[in-house]
Amino acid sequence: MNLLQLPLIFLTIVSTASTYHILCLHHIPSMSHHNLGKGIVKALLKAGHEVTWVTPYPDKIVDNSNLTIIDVSAVIKANGPLDEKLSRITSMSMIKEITRNISQTTLQVQELREALIKNQYDAVVSEWFISDVEAGYAAIQQVPWILISTIVMHTHLEYLVDTVRTIPTNPMIMFDFPIPMNFKQRLLNSAVYLMMTLNTWWTSSSNAALYEESFGPLAKARGVTLPPYQSALFNISILFVNSHPSFSPVQSLPPNVIDIGGYHIDEDTPALPKDLQEILDASPQGAIFFSMGSLFKSSSLPEATQRDFIKILGEQPYTVLWKYEEEIKNLPKNIHIRKWMPQTSILAHPNTKVFISHAGLLSTLEALHYGVPMLAIPVFGDQLRNADSAARHGRAIKIDFGPDMVPAVAAGLKELLNNSSYYNRMKYLSRLFRHRPVSPSKMISHYVELAIETKGAYHIRSPALLYEWYQLMMLDQLLVLLIVLYTFYLIIKLLFKFVKSIFNRFIIKKVKEKKN
Repeated sequence: MNLLQLPLIFLTIVSTASTYHILCLHHIPSMSHHNLGKGIVKALLKAGHEVTWVTPYPDKIVDNSNLTIIDVSAVIKANGPLDEKLSRITSMSMIKEITRNISQTTLQVQELREALIKNQYDAVVSEWFISDVEAGYAAIQQVPWILISTIVMHTHLEYLVDTVRTIPTNPMIMFDFPIPMNFKQRLLNSAVYLMMTLNTWWTSSSNAALYEESFGPLAKARGVTLPPYQSALFNISILFVNSHPSFSPVQSLPPNVIDIGGYHIDEDTPALPKDLQEILDASPQGAIFFSMGSLFKSSSLPEATQRDFIKILGEQPYTVLWKYEEEIKNLPKNIHIRKWMPQTSILAHPNTKVFISHAGLLSTLEALHYGVPMLAIPVFGDQLRNADSAARHGRAIKIDFGPDMVPAVAAGLKELLNNSSYYNRMKYLSRLFRHRPVSPSKMISHYVELAIETKGAYHIRSPALLYEWYQLMMLDQLLVLLIVLYTFYLIIKLLFKFVKSIFNRFIIKKVKEKKN
């Protein structure tokens, strides 16, 4: 054997030894969730791992020989796209029903069932979307479970990996209270948390039954014992959170909770198409980028609102790039429309000054990453909270969506473009957001590998999971203390009674002696 080949052979052996087969479950029928799932998959493929990706969008995949696709597009056919339902959701019970239907439809896909029974994976990566029952995927594979929250940290996830500590200090996810919260806000925070906790306890038994019903047959076919529901649910090796201290409140969390906010954004921003590159390069005065996301179509706005938009945007001394789905004739020269716009590439251009956006999570994070202030026009769902948070932190102006919103949009644009505080604030937060020891993709691959190689990353999990709730609240210690104090009280009482009886006998004896 040629000695020069030894280093190459050694590297090949090491590479093979560290290659893992990972099941990535991203089955939510939403392009936003699909793109977030793609960020995880691309990071693992980049690290050289084999990935089996469960997705309802098999045609929108990453081209890689290490990637296997399991098509669960039946979820879309059975439940419809999630994005279309969000605007009609009016209660948490509706969301839970939708997510339960998505979970059950996914589990009925034969290719996925066969893969779970016949294949052995090294880890399961899944997205949490009000879907505790899906702890069963890792449970029947008997491998580390890596969970992803595509939104910021919230109390239920805190409950799953630690003990809930944030109620007195941080607003719950449905509130955008300032920190520190006043008494009324803290009281409301506590009341809502109490109701949610009671609901979690109330639904625990039905979730356990659904878990057994869903994964029991698969475990039996695989020849393994299905762990109890509570055991599987709290067996989270790593929790990835789409968050970062630059835009989300700081929390005290165990080391297995990892912030990877903005992980879906490519480390190398794709180049702009030639025509858009020339337009932006020729706009030294600045450019306004207008996009309401992939779901809401600007062409669906009332005709009067569209005319008002064209008028106020055409009057701007800036280039305007507008994601618009139809052709518009006789546009002002400064307005350029396209059915599709490469959003991150436009935001990355130094001449882009303002982003008119619906304030979806991905758009909000991309604006933060590239340091572009937003004129936020939220339509539904989490967009309202995203817009409120961005406005409160000085990186956006929020405008209420409606047919008569254009004058407010014009005023908001004027404020953003003439008041440098928004631009400076956004650039500062962008530096914080991007200033990390390693990229999110490297964090993802590192912690997934850590979970696999340590068989669960138990060394960085919270010890709070080893205790019962009453032990964490020290109620057992309080009970013992009360018993000790009561015992001490009884002893003192008996001693006092004894001393008193002796004293009384002594007095009576003296009185008798005196009489005699």
